[in-house]
Amino acid sequence: MEVQAYHDMAAQEDRHWWFRGKRRLVAPLLDEALAGSTSPRVVDVGCGTGSNLTLVHERFPAARQVGIDSDPNALGYCARRGESAHLVRASGLALPLAAESVDCLVALDFIEHVEDDSALLREFLRVLRPGGSLVASVPAYPSLWSPHDEFMHHRRRYRSGELERKLAEAGFRVDRRHGFNFVLLPAIALVRWIKRRSRDDAAPPGSDFFELPAPLDRLLDLFMGAVFRFESLAVRLLPIRFGVSAMVRAHRPERERS
Repeated sequence: MEVQAYHDMAAQEDRHWWFRGKRRLVAPLLDEALAGSTSPRVVDVGCGTGSNLTLVHERFPAARQVGIDSDPNALGYCARRGESAHLVRASGLALPLAAESVDCLVALDFIEHVEDDSALLREFLRVLRPGGSLVASVPAYPSLWSPHDEFMHHRRRYRSGELERKLAEAGFRVDRRHGFNFVLLPAIALVRWIKRRSRDDAAPPGSDFFELPAPLDRLLDLFMGAVFRFESLAVRLLPIRFGVSAMVRAHRPERERS
């Protein structure tokens, strides 16, 4: 990603409505993935500036965490958070981890950055123990492509069912899948269509995460907090597959006994 993108994320991910909403929907997937674990080994691949490491620590204080990212700027922000995670600079395609050594692997908004995502998923499978879980999220729908995707160095946005198919091909079994930010999907699709139609090709791409005046930010946070509380409940009750992002929980199958 652009260096400025890491700065924007570090400044806003603890309070911006989108990041807060995403963590609200990721948390139940982590709870399911780590149910019954006492001291699980949890690896966050593409850990960015570290908010998801904090989320795991808050919910599972005894977890042995590893944060992996290929960008030293990201790891610098993680280190400044002061979490107990072991931070490693490495590529997701060549994880410095032994085979079958990880209980839960987290890859939130990371898979779309890698050209060969099928190879990446096979590497994820290699390091997970049998029965170990993957919790992942990716941006959805190529039709929502925008300057934000370019600024974040995304390789793709995923079509409906595409990530689940690639997970199955890599050897995973998908346990749960649902959309995120689906309430605002029509509005976001309209805004991005307008932006594409009116885009100045000479202007550099930029992030969708930007500062708002404090009163407007508080009002939006209240509104979006209610929206994501509704989404969190809805995905537990209904098979909602659409949204601006897609979230999955999958696992490496146990070995069959002979």
